Amino acid sequence: MVFSQIVNKYQVVRQIPIFNKLNWFELHTVASKSSFAEYKKGEIICQEGAPPDAFYCVISGRVQAFKTRPTGEKEDIELLHRGMHFGIISLLTGEQHSLTFQALNDSVILKINKDDFATILRSIPQLGVEFSRSLSRRLRSEVVKTKRVFESTIISIYSPVKGTGSSTFAINFALALAKEPRRKVIFVNINSNQAAISSAESLDSSPRWKRPAILLKDIVGDYQKIMNSIYRGEVPVALLNVTVDPKDQPIIRQISRFISSLANDYHYVVVDLPNDMDDVVLETLTQSDQVYLVTQDQHERLLLAAHVIDRLKEALKDHFDKEKIQVLISGLEAKCYLSFAQINGALNHSVTMMLPFISPGELKNPFVSDAITILLPDPHSDYAKTVDHLARRVGGVLVGLVLGGGAALGLAHIGVIRVLEKEKIPIDMVVGSSIGSLIGALWATGKNADELESCAREFETKKSMSKLIDLVFPKAGFVAGKAIEKWLRGHLGNKTFFSTRVPLKIVAYDLLHREELVLSEGSLVDAVRQSIAIPGVIEPVLQKDKLIIDGGVLNPLPTNVLVSQGIKKIIAVNVLQSPAEVAKSFEEAQFKIAEEEKIRFRPNPGKYISIHSQRIARRLFWPNISDIIVRSLQATEFVISQQSAAQADIVIHPDVARISWFALYEVTKLIRCGEEAAYKLLPEIKKLTVENSTLALIL
Repeated sequence: MVFSQIVNKYQVVRQIPIFNKLNWFELHTVASKSSFAEYKKGEIICQEGAPPDAFYCVISGRVQAFKTRPTGEKEDIELLHRGMHFGIISLLTGEQHSLTFQALNDSVILKINKDDFATILRSIPQLGVEFSRSLSRRLRSEVVKTKRVFESTIISIYSPVKGTGSSTFAINFALALAKEPRRKVIFVNINSNQAAISSAESLDSSPRWKRPAILLKDIVGDYQKIMNSIYRGEVPVALLNVTVDPKDQPIIRQISRFISSLANDYHYVVVDLPNDMDDVVLETLTQSDQVYLVTQDQHERLLLAAHVIDRLKEALKDHFDKEKIQVLISGLEAKCYLSFAQINGALNHSVTMMLPFISPGELKNPFVSDAITILLPDPHSDYAKTVDHLARRVGGVLVGLVLGGGAALGLAHIGVIRVLEKEKIPIDMVVGSSIGSLIGALWATGKNADELESCAREFETKKSMSKLIDLVFPKAGFVAGKAIEKWLRGHLGNKTFFSTRVPLKIVAYDLLHREELVLSEGSLVDAVRQSIAIPGVIEPVLQKDKLIIDGGVLNPLPTNVLVSQGIKKIIAVNVLQSPAEVAKSFEEAQFKIAEEEKIRFRPNPGKYISIHSQRIARRLFWPNISDIIVRSLQATEFVISQQSAAQADIVIHPDVARISWFALYEVTKLIRCGEEAAYKLLPEIKKLTVENSTLALIL
C-alpha cells in the first residue's frame, strides 16, 4: 500500500515546521495542493541544472544534497531529515536547481508543484514572508562568502538579578554544546565594567577569569585581532573575555558586527551577559538568535524578567519571536515558592523549565586552566542532565521515546526503560498513549525502573488486581475509574506536566469530535486517566464538550507527536501483538489443552479436578464483552501502530505473544520481555544516540 493511501495529508502538513503556525483553513489549503512521492534508496529526486519545478519536503527517510565539481567529483552540501524542505530557492528566484538531491534511504517526499505553490503563496501571504526570510539568509551567506557547511547560532544568557546562577548555566551550557561532534563552540563573557575581571556572581561554581578582559573597542572591526584574542587551550570551548564601556554608543552599535564575525567560525556563540540592563545587554539580546533568561520564582524578580521581555518586544517590534525567549527558573534554591501557573501569569510568558537544585556535594569537578577556573557539577547530576538536554534541543539532536498502548502488556515498557537507564541512553522527551502514558508519567516524574517495577508488583497477584476495579452498571464502561484514579493520585500526587524531569506529552482521543488530543499541561493524574479509558471497559472522561477515551484507539504508537516537535531521533516501543504472535499464542494454547486432555483422574485426581474446574470457569466467563472489545481494538491498533512505526528510527517490539492483555500479574515475564527486546537493539540504539555523548565533560 502506498504512503498516500494510509496517511492523512492534513496531519502530515501540520507537522512540518514551516507550516505549523498556519491555521486550520490554511493547512487544508496546503494539504489540498500537496502530493506524496516515494523514492527508493539512491534515486535522484531533483537534478542540478534542472528548471524549478516544485517545493519538496522530507516526510520520512534521508536526503543528501550535493553538487558536482568540474572534475566530476561529488561534494556533499547538506543532509536533510524529516521536516526539512528544498527547491524553494529555485521557485522564488526562477533559477535552475543549484544542487542535486538524492534519497539516501527509501524516502517519502511531500511535493507541491510550481503552479500550485504560487497559488498557495498568493492565498497565504505570511507564508511567502517566511520563505523569503529563509531565501535572504541563504543568499546573504553566498554574497558574504561565509562558510555554508554549518549554520551558526548566537545564544545569549542573561539574568536581571545577581546571584541566580546565570554564569554557571552559561559555561555549563557551552560545554554541553561542545559534546556534539564536529561542532565548534565559543564562550564569550561580556562585561560592562573593565574592572570586572571575574564573575559578579556569588555562586562558587561560576567561572573565574584569570586574565584581564579585553577592551572591545580595541578589537571590534578587526577580524584578525578578534581571532588573536580568543583563548584556545585545553578547554573544549574557545574563550573570549571582553569589556565594553556602557557609555560608548559607537562601540555598542558595533556589537552586532562583533558577534557576527564570531558566527562565521563557530557553530554556537554562547554569550554570558552582565546583570545590569544597559544598552550593551539590550543590543546583544536583540542580535541573538536565542535568549535564555534566568530568574527566580519570587514575584519581584519575575517582574524584572517580565520587564526584560517587554523591552525586547519594544526593540524588535514585528521581529519579536516569543519562541526565541527561553525562561529558566534558577536552581540555586531547593524550595519552590510559586507554581508554574503563577510564574507564567507574572511573566505573561511561558517558562521553559526549572533548573534542578545544585547541592554543594555535586560541585566536585574542579577544572583549572591558564584562562579560567570552573567548578563543574557531577555529570550524572540532575542539573548536568538538564543542561545537556537543553543543549541537545539547540543542536537538533533530541532523542524521543514513544511508549505505546497495549493494556497490561505495557508493563514491558519498564524493562525497556531499565536498559536505557543502565546504558545511560539520553531521553529528551517522552510521549505516551494508554498504558504508555501511565508508565511515561511515573518515569518522567522521577521514578526509576526499579521503582516502576515496585509499582507494578502491587498487582502481582490476581486478587490484588481487584484494587483497581470498581464495578458499575455498564452504562459507558464496567469500571468507573475512581479506584484507578486513587491509585494514580497515590503515586503522582498533585504533580503537573511542569513537575517532570523530561518533557512529557500524553495522547488521548475525543470521541465526540473524533480528534486526537495531545495533553501537555495541567494535572498528570487527569491526563493519564483520560488516556487509559479503554472503550467499553473503563468509563470515559466527560469534560465540557468532550468525551475522552483511550489514546490508543486513534494513536497507539504516537510517533507523530515527536515528529511535530522537531525531534529527529525516535525510539518507539510497540507492545501490541502482531497477527502472527496471536496465532502462535493460540496454537500453543491449543497444544496445552490437548496435553491436558491426556490427564486422567485416577493417577492424578487433584490435577484433573483443577484443570476441569478452570475449564468450566473459562466456559462461563469467556468470551466476555470486555475481552471481545479489547481484542478487537488491539487488532486495529496493531495495524495503525505499524504505520506509525515508519516514523521511528528504532522500534522495540517485546515478544509478549503468550501473555493476555489483562495480565497485570505477569510482572516478571513482561519486564523481562522488555529487557530482552531492548538489549537486542542496543547496538542500534547506541549508534543512534552516540553523537549526543561522543565528547565527555572535560574531566
